[in-house]
Amino acid sequence: MTSLDTMVLLIAAGFLLLGVGFANRAEGWGVALIALGWLCMLSTVAYKMYITFG
Repeated sequence: MTSLDTMVLLIAAGFLLLGVGFANRAEGWGVALIALGWLCMLSTVAYKMYITFG
Protein backbone atom coordinates (compact mmCIF):
# COMPACT_ATOMS: atom_id res chain seq x y z
CA MET A 1 0.00 0.00 0.00
CA THR A 2 1.46 3.33 -1.03
CA SER A 3 1.29 6.55 0.94
CA LEU A 4 -1.34 7.90 -1.47
CA ASP A 5 -3.56 4.88 -0.80
CA THR A 6 -3.21 5.41 2.93
CA MET A 7 -4.13 9.08 2.67
CA VAL A 8 -7.17 8.34 0.49
CA LEU A 9 -8.27 5.70 2.99
CA LEU A 10 -7.93 8.17 5.88
CA ILE A 11 -9.90 10.83 4.00
CA ALA A 12 -12.66 8.37 3.08
CA ALA A 13 -12.90 7.14 6.68
CA GLY A 14 -13.06 10.73 7.89
CA PHE A 15 -15.87 11.61 5.49
CA LEU A 16 -17.77 8.50 6.53
CA LEU A 17 -17.42 9.33 10.22
CA LEU A 18 -18.41 12.95 9.63
CA GLY A 19 -21.44 11.94 7.57
CA VAL A 20 -22.76 9.40 10.05
CA GLY A 21 -22.03 11.70 12.96
CA PHE A 22 -23.75 14.67 11.33
CA ALA A 23 -26.82 12.56 10.54
CA ASN A 24 -27.04 11.57 14.23
CA ARG A 25 -25.84 14.82 15.81
CA ALA A 26 -28.74 14.84 18.30
CA GLU A 27 -27.22 11.81 20.03
CA GLY A 28 -24.08 11.92 22.13
CA TRP A 29 -22.36 9.29 20.02
CA GLY A 30 -23.08 11.30 16.86
CA VAL A 31 -21.12 14.23 18.23
CA ALA A 32 -18.31 11.83 19.15
CA LEU A 33 -18.25 10.52 15.56
CA ILE A 34 -18.02 14.09 14.26
CA ALA A 35 -15.01 14.63 16.53
CA LEU A 36 -13.40 11.38 15.35
CA GLY A 37 -14.00 12.34 11.73
CA TRP A 38 -12.42 15.72 12.36
CA LEU A 39 -9.38 14.07 13.93
CA CYS A 40 -9.19 11.62 11.06
CA MET A 41 -9.13 14.49 8.57
CA LEU A 42 -6.37 16.22 10.52
CA SER A 43 -4.39 13.00 10.67
CA THR A 44 -3.94 13.17 6.90
CA VAL A 45 -2.05 16.43 7.35
CA ALA A 46 0.09 14.90 10.09
CA TYR A 47 0.75 11.81 7.94
CA LYS A 48 1.80 13.94 4.97
CA MET A 49 4.15 15.91 7.20
CA TYR A 50 5.61 12.64 8.48
CA ILE A 51 6.17 11.44 4.90
CA THR A 52 7.71 14.73 3.79
CA PHE A 53 9.94 15.52 6.76
CA GLY A 54 10.38 12.09 8.35
